[in-house]
Amino acid sequence: MATFGETRRSMATLYHIDRTENSPQVDLDVDNGIMEFIGRSLPPNSELFYSRVYNWLDEYLARAGRETTVNMRLDYLDTSSSKHIYNIFSRLDAATAEGRAVKVNWHFETGDEEMAETGKDYESLFHLDFEFIEVAELF
Repeated sequence: MATFGETRRSMATLYHIDRTENSPQVDLDVDNGIMEFIGRSLPPNSELFYSRVYNWLDEYLARAGRETTVNMRLDYLDTSSSKHIYNIFSRLDAATAEGRAVKVNWHFETGDEEMAETGKDYESLFHLDFEFIEVAELF
């Protein structure tokens, strides 16, 4: 059952959470193997917010194909959100051990060295294929 700001479309093949001032838009396109995070992540209750994402991701990984692309377009992560992004990457990293390809497109705004470094820190921790993409505007 979808909760406020959450949508399941097309027989649960697309999961969506609306972006707010403090929480990112999250999309998981099951059919095409694409997951996106757009915005800033400092939700008031990060455990509740990311528990939905974990559930979707676990369901997706149980039936996923061979390739997954993760598009990260975040301009800020608070400490608790950083932990949740770590947990998400950890689940995806485990999928690579099963022979699945996972590509992470880490977008960061020109001049935002802190977010670029955050992506590089994650890259050093996981066996995921990271690409760093500098853009004028994230969203």
